[in-house]
Amino acid sequence: MKLFYPLAKRFIAGHDFDSAKPVIADLMEQGYGVTIDYLGELSKTIDDCEKATKQYLDIIEYYKNSSIDISIKPTQIGLKLDREKCFELLLKITSQARQYGITIRLDMEDFSVTQDTIDMCLRIWKKNPNIGIALQSNLYRTTNDLTKLMSRGISIRLIKGAYKEDITTSYQRNNLRVKSFLRLAQTLLSNNGKSYFHFLNNVKHAIGTHDETIIKSIKTQLPVFKVKPTDFQFELLYGIRRDISFSLLKEGYNVTLYIPFGEEWLPYTLRRLKEFKNLRFVIFNILKELFSGNRQKKSTR
Repeated sequence: MKLFYPLAKRFIAGHDFDSAKPVIADLMEQGYGVTIDYLGELSKTIDDCEKATKQYLDIIEYYKNSSIDISIKPTQIGLKLDREKCFELLLKITSQARQYGITIRLDMEDFSVTQDTIDMCLRIWKKNPNIGIALQSNLYRTTNDLTKLMSRGISIRLIKGAYKEDITTSYQRNNLRVKSFLRLAQTLLSNNGKSYFHFLNNVKHAIGTHDETIIKSIKTQLPVFKVKPTDFQFELLYGIRRDISFSLLKEGYNVTLYIPFGEEWLPYTLRRLKEFKNLRFVIFNILKELFSGNRQKKSTR
């Protein structure tokens, strides 16, 4: 397993919270927004759920004077084990986060928990409106889910979706997935990119993608919807297409990086490699970033 760790460091901030802190601090200093993810999902015992909750509370306490976001997979907090326990733990996390102006966003997992995740988000939101949610554009149902959640004032991160779903529930062809993403992104932008959060004015909707075609298309549509670069967030995974995140930040956009850490780094790393087809693709993009970086250095001489 240690053999993969040097590669994993491309995608994770550290194997534990202490090792992740310097990486997160450096990115925040550069001007990036951060959403922190403690790796792990599908907890098998309530003790695992309690352990994850303690880690999130520690993160909140450490960053209580900073503007950050925290991403949580509901199954890590017991969604599939005990829904009431999951609600209790998420309420504890969001309550403490709310005291310090920190936002929580529920990650979206596979289709088997889509409705349960939305229901949990809405239930928590009634007590703590500092909670948001990720929605996957590849699912047929997301058009309705997006409209419903936006009407409630819930902050949304729109993503394509990394889970392999059945043709009865999701678009399979890439061109249809891209088309769906752009259509849903337009719905978010039609609200000037902002959520209706009442207690936190800095909470905005997020467009989560590394797809250059999608990013260019969204940028050209901003004047149509009278949206400024600071009215929403572009969100990218830490370690993926750093050239894009740097360029967007330089252009004045709000750029948030999704930063994972934790002992469960191997499954996450393998998922990233699988998601980006294969190692060759990742290496190609690393070289592309290096080349772009060299051109930027030359242009400043």
